[in-house]
Amino acid sequence: MTSLRTRLILLPIAVLLLGLITTIGFSVWLGRLRVQAETASGMRLAETLVRAELSAIADGAITGAILPRLETALPNVRHVDILILPAPDLLAVGETYFLKGDPAAVPRFFAHLLAAPIAAERFSIQHAGTNFGTLILLPNPLDEMREIWGEVRFLAALLAALALIITAIQVALVHFALAPIGGLAQALDQLERGRFDVALAPIRVRELRRIGARFDSLARALGRLREDNHRLIDKLMSLQEEERKELAHELHDAFGPALFAIRADAAGILRALRESPPPMPAIGERARAIAGLADGIQGVTTRLLERLRPLVLDELGLDAALEQFLADWQRRYPEMRCHVEIAPVARGQDDEALGLALYRAVQECLTNVVRHAGASAVRIGLQSEILGAHGAPYLVLTIADNGRGFAPDQRFGFGLLGIAERIRALGGRIETGRAAEGGALVRLTLPFLPAKDEPRGPTCRSPSS
Repeated sequence: MTSLRTRLILLPIAVLLLGLITTIGFSVWLGRLRVQAETASGMRLAETLVRAELSAIADGAITGAILPRLETALPNVRHVDILILPAPDLLAVGETYFLKGDPAAVPRFFAHLLAAPIAAERFSIQHAGTNFGTLILLPNPLDEMREIWGEVRFLAALLAALALIITAIQVALVHFALAPIGGLAQALDQLERGRFDVALAPIRVRELRRIGARFDSLARALGRLREDNHRLIDKLMSLQEEERKELAHELHDAFGPALFAIRADAAGILRALRESPPPMPAIGERARAIAGLADGIQGVTTRLLERLRPLVLDELGLDAALEQFLADWQRRYPEMRCHVEIAPVARGQDDEALGLALYRAVQECLTNVVRHAGASAVRIGLQSEILGAHGAPYLVLTIADNGRGFAPDQRFGFGLLGIAERIRALGGRIETGRAAEGGALVRLTLPFLPAKDEPRGPTCRSPSS
């Protein structure tokens, strides 16, 4: 796709070239008519002179060689060549032919363009009843073509010079007219990167001045909108986590005792079966069904608790919560090879918001790997790094797979957008790209305060199948 600048320059050039070609073509067409007219006129004049001279030779008393006399008597006629061929018996005794003409140098292609369809004329040379040879009039407009060739070259050079001058002026005018658009494009690039404080320089072009003013207004509005959205998202995320925490406690406090009571009743029924006389066997089957149901409900409750609020984060910390989650995930997807490496700095981390953000990020990324990546292996790493000009400590979480990766124009879904907002709220950043394994790479970087107690070394699990 060509740029506007290129189009504004190429369009006049194309019009100029079309005009140049049309003018030259019209000149060639007029030249062809001119050649045809001049050649026909020359042929008529030459035919008149030849007929008169041949009539004088045929009727007059002539002594000496007839052909040399005829060659001398005939004048040069413009645009016509006169060829005198002796009779065969004269050629046998050494008589030579005569050619009256003035060939001119003209490019062959140009001569073909101007060539006129005029046939040659043939006359017999006779005297006293004897045939002395043949005289042929050949149309030869090369000298006229040479003049036209010179005129066309001069016209083409003049038009080409004018076209170059007009093109140079056009390029300068386009550059001057589109200079504000270049500044507007750079400002839009800054706007795309999130720099809403960018301001355009004053635009002198009247048609673009209003666009510049609207751009400044748009940048200020987008800046305010981003700030409002950030506040809104922060509030929504805070409320969401608070609601999940309350729901997790409700499930734990309400369903736990109820399930325990069901299991106790089932145990009482089973004990009754061992007494005498024993109840009917159907009672035993019902009791076992109640026990199995209680186990299922308790398992569902456990999974709901884990999904709504990872309580293991509060009890054991981020590293243990991640290990437990990844172990459960590996059991659910045994065909996925999983390599995990967690640095000791993450152990004992008591920042609830940071730990929850990293935990949720791992959940979301592994869900995307299973649903969208088409991968067979995934790598999860959590390390501490010293980054920035002041050497501040950061936690770096990396999730990489060997699947199809991100599309070039792919945008974040709600899951990754939620992760990005969590990370931004904690002062970190999220980066996506292509992993060394060939698939998608998600890298989260968050500032943190190192834990005081780091009792264990890094945890590393080799890829499992």
